[in-house]
Amino acid sequence: MAEDGKFRVKKFNRQNFSLWKMKLEDYLYQKDLYVPVGGKKKMPTGMRDEEWNLLDKKALGTIRL
Repeated sequence: MAEDGKFRVKKFNRQNFSLWKMKLEDYLYQKDLYVPVGGKKKMPTGMRDEEWNLLDKKALGTIRL
């Protein structure tokens, strides 16, 4: 946990993949961004392509940051 109250995942360094992956998945679940990275493109019922694309971009941006 960071001093400013924001959760941070330690940068992946090739030695901590299992821990990094688990923490990143937890973070994405907290932000309701896990659906796009769950594997296959399986949109929730009633979700439009535009909504899916935005959610996918948000998840990708969160991972990159």
